Amino acid sequence: MISRREFLAGLGAVQAKRSAGKGQQLPGEVRRYSDPLTEREVWRLTGLASPHFLPDCFQRFASRNNSFLLAGGEKNGKIEAWRVDLPSGQQTQLSEGGGVAARSISLAPDERSFFLLQEGALKQTGLRTLKEREIYRVGEGWRAMGDLGISVDGRYAALVEMKETDRVTERSVEERRRLQFERKPLCRIRVVETLKGTNWIAVEEKAWLGRPQLRPRRDQVMYCHEGPWDRVEARIWLVNLDGKQKQSLRPRRGEEELGQEYWTGDGRWIGYVHYPDHSGHKATVRAVNPDTGEEQVLAPCTQFWHLMGNADNSAIVGGSRSKAGPNIYVVFSLTQRELTICEHGASGKEEGEPRPAFSPDSQWVYFASDREGTPAVYRLSVGDLVEKT
Repeated sequence: MISRREFLAGLGAVQAKRSAGKGQQLPGEVRRYSDPLTEREVWRLTGLASPHFLPDCFQRFASRNNSFLLAGGEKNGKIEAWRVDLPSGQQTQLSEGGGVAARSISLAPDERSFFLLQEGALKQTGLRTLKEREIYRVGEGWRAMGDLGISVDGRYAALVEMKETDRVTERSVEERRRLQFERKPLCRIRVVETLKGTNWIAVEEKAWLGRPQLRPRRDQVMYCHEGPWDRVEARIWLVNLDGKQKQSLRPRRGEEELGQEYWTGDGRWIGYVHYPDHSGHKATVRAVNPDTGEEQVLAPCTQFWHLMGNADNSAIVGGSRSKAGPNIYVVFSLTQRELTICEHGASGKEEGEPRPAFSPDSQWVYFASDREGTPAVYRLSVGDLVEKT
């Protein structure tokens, strides 16, 4: 028979184990404030003692009922995946070992598990059990670049691999981007069946590839040629999952600059930001139909940096890269109207990029910023502006 002292000692050991590492919980540090520009209420969802990062804006990182979100958090120099419960802000550590690519974190369609890239491995982890399964690991001499796309049904994943010897790591972010582009690294888009782990190369090019996004309702993947927007000749590309019918969807013309891209919810259009020249003026949100080549101007915008449409693309949220107006905007394609909803105040550093995105029901906007010195995650309600989806 176990004595009371032995029982309490064992219980204490379990609690101590849970106080650090996977499964540990931290109290919420939510702070609400009135935006200085619009006076709308903004919630800072993570504290400032350590950095937190949102996944890419095309990822599924917020739950359908807005009861939690997934984010990357750096503790003791290691980036892990964290669950942030809402509205309390309580955090639960979901991974361990560090090396998580924060922008790769994505909920599975049933919201019972999530996918991520960690130290060259594609993993799926149960949200309740925290049991993880390694689906695929990058081969020797190659590096997973942190870019990950998951299909709407969760069946396929697409990730970017770069030849290790072609990767640029030194220098400032801006200079590193330029040098990486000029090096023309050997890159691959690898497609992985998430259930079986079967995988194959859909694309291999001597170009810096990024942002793979699987097309809704079609076995195709969109990806981009990364680099300075004024130097990339053809940014947006599409290929079948079997590697056939690769095509450039929107080559750059003249002095144009084409920015970040995303699929509309029905998979019919690709939205992106367009600049007519290097001045930064007269920017617009546009969409191209990958089947017909038809292009539409959806609305003017204020120097968008990142952007993402809501479920039906009736509203598009964007973060401006303007130093004079570092704000979050919502544009409406039907009326071609743009509204300022808050300041993001990001410094322009890579780790503080805003990456704004709507919640699945379009009632909240989530974004990131280092406006208070440390990268953190924020949200604000837009239910009075955008219809529920």
